[in-house]
Amino acid sequence: MLKFSALWLVLFSLSVNSEPWIKTSEIQLRSDIEVLADIGIIRVPVTSFPLMWAGIIKDIDNTDIQDVPSNYKDAFWRVKRAGKASISDRPLKRLSFSAATGEQVLRSFGDSSRDKAMLTASRSNMSKQFAWNMQVNRVVDPYDGDTLHYDGSYVAGIWGNWVASLGYVEKWWGASWDSANLLSNNARAPLGITLNRNYSDATKLPLLSWLGQWNISGFISRLDDEREIYKPYFSGITLSIKPLDSFEFSFRSVSISEGTTDNLLVDIEPKIITGVDLRWNVSRSIASLGLPTSFYLSATDEEQNSDFSTLQYGLTTSFKIYNKDWRFFVETSRTMPGNSGDDIYNVTYEDDIYKTGYRYNRRSIGSTFDNYSRVTSLGVFGKLSADQSLSIKLQDLLINEGDYSDVQDINHSVSFTPVKIKRLVLNWDYQYDKFNKIKLDIDLSDTVFDSLERLNDKYRMSLNWTRFL
Repeated sequence: MLKFSALWLVLFSLSVNSEPWIKTSEIQLRSDIEVLADIGIIRVPVTSFPLMWAGIIKDIDNTDIQDVPSNYKDAFWRVKRAGKASISDRPLKRLSFSAATGEQVLRSFGDSSRDKAMLTASRSNMSKQFAWNMQVNRVVDPYDGDTLHYDGSYVAGIWGNWVASLGYVEKWWGASWDSANLLSNNARAPLGITLNRNYSDATKLPLLSWLGQWNISGFISRLDDEREIYKPYFSGITLSIKPLDSFEFSFRSVSISEGTTDNLLVDIEPKIITGVDLRWNVSRSIASLGLPTSFYLSATDEEQNSDFSTLQYGLTTSFKIYNKDWRFFVETSRTMPGNSGDDIYNVTYEDDIYKTGYRYNRRSIGSTFDNYSRVTSLGVFGKLSADQSLSIKLQDLLINEGDYSDVQDINHSVSFTPVKIKRLVLNWDYQYDKFNKIKLDIDLSDTVFDSLERLNDKYRMSLNWTRFL
């Protein structure tokens, strides 16, 4: 087995990024990591992305393969291979081209496509103390008008147990899969500075040892799109702890503040949104049956309001069918108004000053579905073979049930009127050799729902080809 693993690493090391963290596009890798967390092999917090590799590699290296149950050895080897490749000092060059019938309006964890057509060239490398990725994206006819951008680019430095980075890095805060309350990959990432704890080792202070493994991350950036308040600072911090191997708790907070406006009578005060995330692995006896299962819950609130403005909860479990690894999730999300004192506004996303809301380039920064929405999703994704993976998702959506399209200056980022949608999404990844990979996305809905005319059909098809140079 060890010889096989080493050979696998050599053959496919070119197809894995040499980067210090796991990105929001790597859905199969996240699935494997959560499976190993559910059975107690990976002990670091796993609900904040980008997720640092250092602690995961440490947990994997400290595990004897003989102690890994047979049902989970494949996931163990996949994570080990990806982890070792991520710290390689070999530079990676990629060329990617994607084409679609329309823009992707609703994005979830694992989605990489966004525009109708895009050509991307990138080069990344990593040493013991530095990591960087230079990425140039040329987009055809984007909705936001930005035909050339550098999303995905960054430079990072490692000092002691801290990683500081400057760049355009997507974030995802939460144990959810379909949407995230505070930070998701729905909107493009603005240029910002981020600080992450590298290893999640428990503190040696006796009074705080009960926290277990813990991690903290913070960022600051400016929202430079067209908005009611010009170039406000956007910042956030998240703290995750694991007092038990089976239980992870996260406290999170984001803020939008200190922008400028032409209205001299407006007193600009920060908008602060806080949230908590819980992830609990159920009894190991269920995992021993080949069904490692976890429950999660996420809730957010704003300042002095007593009601949750967004609430999510769900369940994930893993199983094997014909010796193939599959992961299933069911998730419910709802974004509701809080007690702002003015019923025409959704408190989390808009008020009479921040009319642009919690959005960037007309996309929600948090919930994929934006305000006043209720969504239930069922999804399954699995590894068909060493070079193929498949995901299938069914959704029942009620978007913008509040219907405030008649209120001046308030526009939902998905639909200006209430709309009910049944949706089916299929994604297929196939790496047909060590230098080439394709991804096919098919998105089917029973109605046209996008009010911004980014997608004018009931279907969307996207094909992406990546060449590793």
